[in-house]
Parts: sequence; structure tokens; C-alpha cells
Amino acid sequence: MNQGRLRSRSGDIFMVAVLAANLVFCVASIVWMREDLKRERIDKETTLVATKIQDVLWGKITLFASVVRGDGEPPNGLGRISGGMQPSIVAGDLPAEWNFQRLRMGGGDSRRIFLGTPRETSNHEYALPLAELLPDRLGGKRYFVGTVSIGELAGYFKDLKRRGILCFLTDEKGNLLLGDSNEAMRKAAFSPAGKAHVFAEALANGWSAEVYLEKADVGIAFFPQAVVAIFFVFSTSMLVLLRYRYIRPLKVGFEKISDSLAAHGEMLPGRMQPHYVAGAVTSRLSRYKLEVEEERRKVEEDSARRSREMSQKYTDLLAHHRITKKMLQSRQYNEVFDTLRDGIAEGNGFQGTLIGKVSKDGYLLFQEELDPATGIPLRVPLWKPGFLLARIFWSGNNVFHPSPLDLPHMREEEDLVGSGPAYFIPLMRDIQVRCAEVKNCGDRSCPNFFSNNMKCWLHHLSSDQFLPDVDPEFFREPLLACLNCEVFPGAALAIVRSLPEGKAVSRENILPLSSLASEAALALEVVNLHESMKIMAITDGLTGLFNHREFYQALRRELVRARRYRHAISLLIIDVDDFKQYNDRFGHPAGDQALQHISEILRKCARTTDVIARYGGEEFSIILPESSPAGALMVAERIKTEIASFNFIQDITLDIKLTVSIGIYTSDGGGVTEDQMVSYADEAAYTAKKSGKNRVVVKAPS
Repeated sequence: MNQGRLRSRSGDIFMVAVLAANLVFCVASIVWMREDLKRERIDKETTLVATKIQDVLWGKITLFASVVRGDGEPPNGLGRISGGMQPSIVAGDLPAEWNFQRLRMGGGDSRRIFLGTPRETSNHEYALPLAELLPDRLGGKRYFVGTVSIGELAGYFKDLKRRGILCFLTDEKGNLLLGDSNEAMRKAAFSPAGKAHVFAEALANGWSAEVYLEKADVGIAFFPQAVVAIFFVFSTSMLVLLRYRYIRPLKVGFEKISDSLAAHGEMLPGRMQPHYVAGAVTSRLSRYKLEVEEERRKVEEDSARRSREMSQKYTDLLAHHRITKKMLQSRQYNEVFDTLRDGIAEGNGFQGTLIGKVSKDGYLLFQEELDPATGIPLRVPLWKPGFLLARIFWSGNNVFHPSPLDLPHMREEEDLVGSGPAYFIPLMRDIQVRCAEVKNCGDRSCPNFFSNNMKCWLHHLSSDQFLPDVDPEFFREPLLACLNCEVFPGAALAIVRSLPEGKAVSRENILPLSSLASEAALALEVVNLHESMKIMAITDGLTGLFNHREFYQALRRELVRARRYRHAISLLIIDVDDFKQYNDRFGHPAGDQALQHISEILRKCARTTDVIARYGGEEFSIILPESSPAGALMVAERIKTEIASFNFIQDITLDIKLTVSIGIYTSDGGGVTEDQMVSYADEAAYTAKKSGKNRVVVKAPS
């Protein structure tokens, strides 16, 4: 084993040496490549600068040559000429200080142009001396001499300097012809120069453009260097891969297997042989196989258990959906309560579920539980805070308690609550409107005005009302007022008890019950909306009496009953006298209040079996089943008297009275249609109005 480790260590040292050599080669290649790329960039910049200088100078030479007239004579009027020409002269010889050289232009040299050394003028501008030998017509030499401004070259050199490039124009001896002499002193700090000839073939002693780069390695191509670096990484990875995957001796593998087996309790002989290792591996794998089989068995059992749980959850979900659907399809409160109770008892296994419904007189009424002494259903008064159920109901929150009888309670509640854990669910309608929208309230200081939370009693009632030792009668009136409010959401209280024959209530299994309670709240609101829509469809919005359509349907039903049982039926048509003048005098709001007062008087004077309706406008109608003409006349006279004696506006000192004209028609056996009966009664009312108003007229049967 030690020999294998030593051999492995020697291989690692050799691998490190190879990788180091590979790294040195890669670094040297990159350095050489960078130097080559720098030189290439310097040559490129030098060529561009030389080309630029030569193009500018040729342009100036062409400009100068174009000044001389076609006949070989200087231009008329020497001096400054357009195009950057400086003052020019005609001389017999060339100035020696300007170092003129003959410019070989090619094409037979028909014109002899001389180029001087660039110089700096008195106004710190650069000028290029130029001369042309004029044709000999008088027996002597004449030269047209002038200078051309080359300030653009100086500007070009400054632009190159801002880019980190120094540029100079020198002669063949290295003398500075064009460029900043101060910068020429620090050119050694720049990279090695690039040099290119200018006018190499046009001048005997040619000029050169020297270029120095401050940062020659900036901007060089990155791709070739990246290729070399990638090659190094690839080659290194391949060497490491070959070493550790294919080249390492077999002993290293045996060593790792031996160490693993030793860690798992398998002891191998000192001199390791392959068959020993194979035997140990086989033994260990056999034991692992048994362990895996055991683990597989546990996994299968756990999977089966989870599958049963999922199946049960799916069944519970279906039951929840079925119960919710049935509750939402209910059209009465009792149907919702019964469905919820059956769903909790059968669908969730809580057999001891009770639901106490809120009665109009302020009790929780439990129909399933009877008082042993009286045999009547148990009732819990909601205005008595000593009752545990009353306090839970007014809290509006679901409550779970492992031992509710440990809380303050009354003796009558012990049979309802039970001795085990219990879960209490106040069933509240899920009202989706604000209190102000229902009650037409304008009190914006009310905490519930802008809220959809209908638990307004928590803001308006004192917390002292819900203490167990408070006088039960002291807060009875405000609590009953809340119960009778049209926006009060409380409808019932569900008690989920733990019974020996049922499932025990715990915090873990009550979550589905809360969900069902929420669905029940929505179902209760649906029932309430359905009831409200039914009432709105058959009643008049102002008076609360039956509307015109329901009046005709009720009259049709009563006529059918009258024909079937051979009894009489009477109809009263009541028309308010001079109601238009009343509206014109006191306004339409007062007229609406008067119609409401009249409807209350009609309810008070009519029987419980009579059907009272607002026929339209200021006309009312009353259907009197099984009523003779004499009985109908008595009712009509009582109505006429009550209305005539009622003061309709009580805020002023004067008595404001209204009267009515009433028409009566009675049918024996229902032998007329509803339209005929209405027509006869309306004709009688018209006769009463024509006869002086405030009268009752009976239409005789035809």
C-alpha cells in the first residue's frame, strides 16, 4: 500500500513538471505574440502618418504649381495669394538657408519645382518653402519663390499626441524638420519608434516620418492571445484528465477500494491482491443488498401509507365539495344548517355536532337537544353574558378549547358543551356590502361606515357587556337591537363536540371545519340575497306592500279558490283624494311619507288573511277572501275613518288631513275574471270620487 502511494506521488511530481513546462511555453508564446502585435501596430501607425504627411505635402506642392500661369509667367501682383500661400518673390537664385532640393515629379519633369526645408514663421506657424524655375526668355535664370502654410500638419501632430502618439518629420541625418522640439527630448520614454520614408523617390535626400507610441500594448488584438490561453487550459485539462482517469496505476484504485472497505469494517491482508479485494467487495455488496431490500420494504410501506392518506384527503375534498355545493344550492337557512351539520357529522366524523339557531327573541335554539325537565328544545339567551355560548357567539371568532367546562359557564350548557374538547363556530353571513349602503346611513364618523366588516357591535357595545358577572338585563336592549338589525350577520352557533362513538376534536383535525364554516357563511348570504330578491320582486319599494304584479297573481289565486270552494271574495280599490294638490303644496317627500302612513293604516285595519297592495300611484287595493259585501264595507269604513282622522304632518301646528275614496266589488263564487273584478271595483271608486270624495261605494253584482 505504501509502495502504491509512493508510485502515485512520483507520477504527481512528473505531472506538475509537465504542467509547469506547459505554462512557461504558454507565457513565452503570449509575450512573443504581444511583441509581434505591438510591432505590427507601430508599423501600421507609421505608415498611416507617412501617408498623411505625404498627401498633405503633395497637395501643397500642387497648389503652389497651380499659381504659375500657363505661359510660365508669375501671377500678376506678387504677394499673398489665396489657398494658404505666403508672400512670394521672383529671384535670380534660390536662398541657400532653405536647403532647396529638386523635386522629381515624373512624367518628363516638364516643370522644375524645388522643395525647401519646413520652417517656423514669426507668428509660430509652419511653412513649406517652394520654388519653380521659370522659362529662360531674357538670357538669365528666374525663380518663382514662395511658402505654403502647413499648419494642418501641426494640428494633425497635436491630435496624434492626444492619442498617445508622438510624430516627427526628420531629414536623412536625423535633424528635426517638423514637430515639437520639447517632445523630441522625451521620446525615449515611449515605445521603440516606427520609421517611414517621405518623398523617398522624389528627393535626393529623402525625409522620414518617425512615430513613437506611449502605450503600444493598448488596443492590440485580444483574440490570438485568448486562443493561446485556451490552448493552455485545454492542454492542461487533458493532461490532468489523462493522469487521473487513465494513467494512474491500478494500485491506486485498489488502495481506494481497500480504504473504503476498511472504513466499512472489512479487514484485508497486508499484501493486497486483486482477488482478495474482489471477495471483500462481493461480501460487502451482499450485505448491502439485504439492507437495500429492507429499506425498499420500508419505502413501499411509507408509500402505501401516503397513498392511503392522499386517497383519504381526496375523499374528504370530494365530500367538502359536495357539501359546499349543496349549501350554495340551498334557498333556506334551515337547509344550510342541516347540510352543514350532516357534513361535519358524516363527512368529517364528528357525530356530536349541534347547531343553535338565532331566534328573533334573542335565543340560541338547539332543536336536537331537549330539556329533560320540560321536553322543549334547549335555549341559550344571548343577552346573558354568564352563558359561555353567548360570549363565544358575540366574539364572532372560532374557538377551540380542550376543556370548555373549565371556563365560566351556566349549568344549562353542560349537556350542550360536553366534557371533552370542543370547537365553537359562530356562523356569520358573508355580507359583501357596507352598513351605510343597506341602512342608508350618513354617519361618516361610524367606524363601520367605510368597512365591509359587519361586526359593528364590537365597536358600539362596551366590553363590559360580555363579562360573566354583569347584570344580564342591563344590556339586553342594545344586544337585542343588534340581533334585529337588518345587517347583523350572525345566524347560528355550531358546536363540534367530542363523543365516545365519534372522532375526538383536536387542533389538527378542525381545519376542514373552518373551511366549511366559511362556505356556510357564503351560502347564508346567498340565501339572504335570494330572499331579498324574492321580496323585492313582489313588493313596492316605498310602502313595503305587494306590487301591481303580485296583486294580480294573488287575485288570480283567490278567484280560483273562490270557484273551487264556492265562497265570496271582495276587492277594495282605495284612491287618495286630491293627492296631486298635496304633493304640490308640501312636496314629493311629504307625499311619499303620506303614502307610507296610509300603508301602515291599511295594515292595521285589514285582516291577516287579506292581501294589501299598492295598485299604482296613490291607489291601493285590498283583496278580502271569504268576505261578504257587508264585511268588506265595514273594513272600508274603518279605513276611511282612520285615514281621515290621521295628521300626516305632525311638525306643524295645523292638522294636515287626507281622505280616500273607496270602491268595493264582491263576487259570489268567483264567477268573474280578475280584470273584470278590478274594473268593477275601480268603477265604484270613481263613483265615490265623483260623489264628493271621502266616500265608500259598493258596486252591485251584474
